[in-house]
Amino acid sequence: MSTTKTKRQAVKKRTLRSRAGKVVVIKSGPALKTWRQGRGIPRPLFARIADCSERTLATYEASPRLPVKFSRPVTESVRLIQALEELAGDNTALKEWLQKPNPAFDRRAPLSLIQNGEVDVLWSMVHQIRQGAFA
Repeated sequence: MSTTKTKRQAVKKRTLRSRAGKVVVIKSGPALKTWRQGRGIPRPLFARIADCSERTLATYEASPRLPVKFSRPVTESVRLIQALEELAGDNTALKEWLQKPNPAFDRRAPLSLIQNGEVDVLWSMVHQIRQGAFA
């Protein structure tokens, strides 16, 4: 029984750690706001990434606990932003890159890919760059 528990705990720890080794679990609105502001990500940009309105994001950032229906988009958005930050190295460059048309994505902006439900294209790019497959 303890073996099963240990394996589950190990898997859980691996999934919560970013590549840089930092554990990021956002469960409250103020924690989300602090995390977002610490990276210089404006509310309108994060709202577009998390696929919600700016007003909804402001409401949830003020609540002591994030609703279950909003936890998943927040977690996915945070993970994506962290992965892209690792590659960009600079938050300013990342914000510009997200909004600028990119020839690698048929002249579409990465942010439009996220909004159109094509975030897997960005994750594929992240994976290829991490593996060193640039061609």
